[in-house]
Amino acid sequence: MPFDPNMRLSGQDSRAVIKQVREIAALNKVNLSKTIVHFTSNECSCTQYSDAHKQAIDKQAKSDGFTVININLPSDLLTIIPSTPAILITGVVEELLYLGPYSAGLACSESNGYVEAVLQNYAQGYNSDLVISDVKGCYCNI
Repeated sequence: MPFDPNMRLSGQDSRAVIKQVREIAALNKVNLSKTIVHFTSNECSCTQYSDAHKQAIDKQAKSDGFTVININLPSDLLTIIPSTPAILITGVVEELLYLGPYSAGLACSESNGYVEAVLQNYAQGYNSDLVISDVKGCYCNI
């Protein structure tokens, strides 16, 4: 299934993405400095395939000083997040580092993930400013 079938993320400026993410009630007053936000939905059976990957990301992120937030999105919420499971990563000044799926492919496994590379690059001083939308895998569209 495509991660962003309606192309909500296509051509989006990173500042606009952060602004739209802040429109999600659970995030509108939260300090997003050096934060990882996991977006899931109860109705999505694909979440089970990303759980181990999510735990590995959390372990690495917490050791790197990131705050981790979990948001459960209702399936009928109109938001910039096109599908779940998804992840947002922001840097120290709340700049976008990454927004997209954990990984691509049928099982969305750690072996084909983007998140680890983004975190590794950030630790070395590089901001990926990366929005992944044109990818297929096990996702539930919102």
